[in-house]
Amino acid sequence: MLLGSLGCAVLRTPLEETPSAVTPEVLRADLHVHVTMRAALGPLFQGEPGDGVLAGSHAAFLVNQVDAAALRRAGVRLILATVWPPPATRPGRSALGEALHQLTELEAFAQRNPDFVLAHSPAEARRELVDGQLVLIPAVEGGEGIRRVEDVDLLYAAGARSITLVHFFDNPLADAADDQFGPVVGGLTNGRDGGLTPLGVDAVRRMIQLGILIDVAHASDRTIEEVLALAGPAGVPLLYSHTGAGWAGTRCLSTPLAQRIGASGGLIGIGLFRSPFQQVPLEERWEGYQQGTCDDDVAHWLHYARQVGPEAVMLGSDFSSVILRARPGGACARGLRHTGDLPALFSALEAHGLTRDHLDGSGERLLRVLEAVERRADPSVLQSARKLSVPRDDLFLDGAERRPPGQ
Repeated sequence: MLLGSLGCAVLRTPLEETPSAVTPEVLRADLHVHVTMRAALGPLFQGEPGDGVLAGSHAAFLVNQVDAAALRRAGVRLILATVWPPPATRPGRSALGEALHQLTELEAFAQRNPDFVLAHSPAEARRELVDGQLVLIPAVEGGEGIRRVEDVDLLYAAGARSITLVHFFDNPLADAADDQFGPVVGGLTNGRDGGLTPLGVDAVRRMIQLGILIDVAHASDRTIEEVLALAGPAGVPLLYSHTGAGWAGTRCLSTPLAQRIGASGGLIGIGLFRSPFQQVPLEERWEGYQQGTCDDDVAHWLHYARQVGPEAVMLGSDFSSVILRARPGGACARGLRHTGDLPALFSALEAHGLTRDHLDGSGERLLRVLEAVERRADPSVLQSARKLSVPRDDLFLDGAERRPPGQ
């Protein structure tokens, strides 16, 4: 995430004409959306879905970018709703406490916003989708709060059904990808050159036992390889929720690892972010290509579809994350400001050869992956985790001093 100024355009309501909605049978998914970023960043971030505040510019990256009506028009009705726990800087709250608090905030958002509903299993998601709801599957970006394997149980009990092992920096579970902020800053922040820690191995195994979808976005190559070595024999597909092609920098998913994730039945999400460290090479461009526009996002999507297969690739927008978006031009006349601009992106993908079946069926493919992960869960471990009482206050202690809930 790149923090920036608040001097950006904000729309109270979308001003331009909106495109025609897709048919109700279309079920598209987004693998990475921050619907509750205001809860995470407080006064720095403006708006949330449903309150009428919407980014009015591709540069408005501290403003809500998610609108329920626009999601419906684009056919995106199944979402991994990702909570981003900021560093544990709030008095009395540890990193685990922050993650639990953000999951509670996600619950509260769904309760006050009738357009959205939380689902904690693929069966529950299917029922809500039949009723026409926009369905959110709770996810946590970053396992910094996991200091013992029992913490995975607590996150499951709090609702998390997908967990990203690492975010920008190495944590107790694993090595993060280096140079995520470019070579200059990356040289100051790079940590160990490694993979999973012993705790990380145990945490991954526990996620498999609980039926939690493991997200390896932001992880180092070695970390991804070691997670694949654990998940593969267990028959568990993995997720890489948001990325661009690995043409520059280690933040992106390399083709060999993408192919292994796809071969396992896993999914790769294409992030809609603009980065100076992620350039599209000349051979991937077409006549009339406009760099810095959504043509970049189309090129990344097409690259993975060719290398891995289109069935493994879908949207992982990272909307309402604090990042730059595609500027106006190319296939998207208004740029990528918010979810209202998704139809232009989908139309561009069709124009470049992706079929409607692959685009429209992404939600069903995500449901099948969730079902595959759920089938590998251990009933006894699940039963134990479901009995946990999740703390609802801010008084969390780190390490050995923290007692299990109820003690």
